[in-house]
Amino acid sequence: MAAPISRLNCQKCFSLQNQTFLRCLINSGSGKNFSQNPSKSAVPLPQERENDWVGPPDKISNIRPVEFYIPEGETSTEKKYREKRQAVQEWHHEFWTEHNKGFFTEKEEFIQRRLAEKVQTENDESIKSLTPEELSEFYKRFLDDNFKSHIKYNKEWYKKNISLLWPALHVYVIRMMKLRKKGKSR
Repeated sequence: MAAPISRLNCQKCFSLQNQTFLRCLINSGSGKNFSQNPSKSAVPLPQERENDWVGPPDKISNIRPVEFYIPEGETSTEKKYREKRQAVQEWHHEFWTEHNKGFFTEKEEFIQRRLAEKVQTENDESIKSLTPEELSEFYKRFLDDNFKSHIKYNKEWYKKNISLLWPALHVYVIRMMKLRKKGKSR
């Protein structure tokens, strides 16, 4: 069985072993904290798993963490492919975490600055929020300022994912050969 995920941020889902992780996947919308009572679950947990597990979105990056399945008797080609997929997933998560932190910080600064300006010009202390039109100025400026980093990210994302195609084909062939050998040995 795969080692528990320790580098991912979702404390609720990753604080315990894989069983709690699966419970959170199955019940992620219910709002219950399954780490407090891991023995109760609406769906029975599988004893053996044969797939990757995908968790709920990270609060900052909005990227769903993946616990990659490690098959018994994993070949070196399969391992390299899995590790490449993990590296791409981690890179993707890190980019969006940093991007979204910057977005929320800049948005809050913009809101505070604009509210202070509105209070001074209108002499009205009761102003507490901005209109959607005022916020659209921030969104446009943020997208314009980060245009180059988005282009760079998209190019890199395509390169990384295209580079996974050849190893994926190798792994597919290996797994088909294993299935064929199992079928002949019966």
